[in-house]
Amino acid sequence: MTQTYNYKKGVGAMLAAFFMWGFQPLYWHLVGDADTFFLMACRTIWAAVCCLLLLKIQGKLPQLLALFRDKNTLVREIAASVFLMTDWVVYLWAVRNGHIMESSLGYYLEPLACFFFGAVVFREKITWRHFVILAVVIVGIRLSVQGFGGVPYVTIALALCFAFYAAIKKTLSVDSIVSTTAEILIAAPLMLLFILFFRMGDDGMAAVTLRLQLLLIGSGVVTAVPMLFYGIGIENLPLITVGICQYLSPTLSIFCGLILGEAFTKDKLPGFVCIWLGVILYTVNTIWEEKRRKICENSLDKPNAE
Repeated sequence: MTQTYNYKKGVGAMLAAFFMWGFQPLYWHLVGDADTFFLMACRTIWAAVCCLLLLKIQGKLPQLLALFRDKNTLVREIAASVFLMTDWVVYLWAVRNGHIMESSLGYYLEPLACFFFGAVVFREKITWRHFVILAVVIVGIRLSVQGFGGVPYVTIALALCFAFYAAIKKTLSVDSIVSTTAEILIAAPLMLLFILFFRMGDDGMAAVTLRLQLLLIGSGVVTAVPMLFYGIGIENLPLITVGICQYLSPTLSIFCGLILGEAFTKDKLPGFVCIWLGVILYTVNTIWEEKRRKICENSLDKPNAE
């Protein structure tokens, strides 16, 4: 049965999600000098609250309860939660310490890292074209060492964290918002304990003003709402379209870096150019392979002439 897509609804939702993700560095900048780990803990707790509200509105709370009763699924969700939280804390540290462009480079690499991770773990088909793309990306990472004045650890950490996270998610047959809510809920009690034992002083709750409290609550909103839009986009668009749209977010992040004073120097340009070339080659190859797959499927569906 051929799946029908609602491009108008799907593209609108997907663009909303990636615009919100792309401009998030500006939001985290508004928070000021709040401790990164305190901010991470508050973001997780308020994101849990917002996600539960979204599931309540959508009538999906029974799915969440069923997930927590399934031990096999829960074990994988715990592992996914670890990588999701690691991704979040690395990203928050990066955007608050002048490494926005380095983090955007990591998000450009995520789809490529996921693909090659899938080729190794899930034995997905890999061709000579993919090795060419990998070589171009490796050159880009090597050039980035010079451009960023050292190994781009943020870039590598974000790409690898999401690759492991995506690999675990690939084994789950759970609604995306329900699954991510479970991962946030798994981490939320630990974050609450972290605040109670380590962040009740001037580096945490004692320094919270009304303005900061509103921004901390808002951090849950800017975390949960893009997930809702992304879920709508996934349901109404083919995965290739989603894959192309996802490069919007790191592109917008580069502009955020420029707005916040990061310099896009000549030394950084060669690394970015190689990564962008790798992304373009990967996207073009994915579209070509998908078209060829559909042509093959259509030829097999046609009855043989008698």
